[in-house]
Amino acid sequence: MSEQFYVLIVEDHRELARVLRAGVEALGENFAVFDAPSGEEALLDAYRHEHMDAAIIDLRLPGMDGREVARRLRQRHPDIKIFLVSGQPEAELRAAAEEVQADGWFRKPLELADLLDALERKLGLVSSILGDAPVSLSAAEEERAVGRMTDLMADLRGDLGARAVLLLNDVGRVVLQAGALDSILSQDTLLALMSLYAGGVKVSRMLHTPAPRFHFHLQAEGLRLHLTSLSRQYALLVVCNQHCKTLSPDELAAAMQRTVNGLLDVMKRLGILPSQREAQDAFPPLTEALEEAAEGGDDLLALLNDGLSPEEAEDFWEQLAVDDEPPTHAINPDVLSYEQAQRLGLAPPGEESSD
Repeated sequence: MSEQFYVLIVEDHRELARVLRAGVEALGENFAVFDAPSGEEALLDAYRHEHMDAAIIDLRLPGMDGREVARRLRQRHPDIKIFLVSGQPEAELRAAAEEVQADGWFRKPLELADLLDALERKLGLVSSILGDAPVSLSAAEEERAVGRMTDLMADLRGDLGARAVLLLNDVGRVVLQAGALDSILSQDTLLALMSLYAGGVKVSRMLHTPAPRFHFHLQAEGLRLHLTSLSRQYALLVVCNQHCKTLSPDELAAAMQRTVNGLLDVMKRLGILPSQREAQDAFPPLTEALEEAAEGGDDLLALLNDGLSPEEAEDFWEQLAVDDEPPTHAINPDVLSYEQAQRLGLAPPGEESSD
């Protein structure tokens, strides 16, 4: 069962409060939202609950102002995440945010996607990939990298109107996430998606390309999934519902590729991805891959390399003859005809037998 999050909205403009509430609720069924038009009513709600995860507070309220509301909420719920919103000048809003140690501040008119992204980050719904990063990475470098990667994915999510944007590793684990999934996609579904992705990686490996480049698009009722390659180890997944923007395949691929390029740049600088030489060493040349795939099939390799003698080919075809009876099963398109075998040197030359 998903963790439950409790969010308080303190806003006296009812239309804005309605928009904020709808936006937070859209993050998932595990978000419980309470709204109040004044600080006094907000504190009553806060005192009735033993736990409150976040509060979005208008700085200017009738009666008690936003600063005082934030301070009292922190007394009641020390771990609450505070976000201030206001139409006041930026300098004044920034000073208020520093005074109450807010987790974020936003000027009106609001960019709702930015506010929701900040809320998700502070609640831990955007996880970090940096467990794979070198231990020498400083805390400041980690923070900058996480912020940059999160911004890239949040921007893509906002541009597309997507439900979520995920960075998946080769076993289907979500290593970076912007947006909430709830029960839309199970871990088994993500693993199946990456199994599909692995097929594309295998083709790239057999073709000995330096990096895979492909896109998968899957559609179900009310849900669209767009999976694109990032590297041999990572893929980017966009989860769309009916609210997603309608783009052509080329426009969608271009938008996703811009995000992929930005993520790759950060990951390479962090040392998370192998260098090009290391990647080449990890994937043997095509001839080695063929030999590995044919392990235990030395006779078949010898057949392909050396061919058959006329006598061996004649014996082969005689063993397949079935007394001139017509086939009772569908013809297998993967099986060579006698004529094709002759052209490939796998059958002795000579006149074809007449009916």
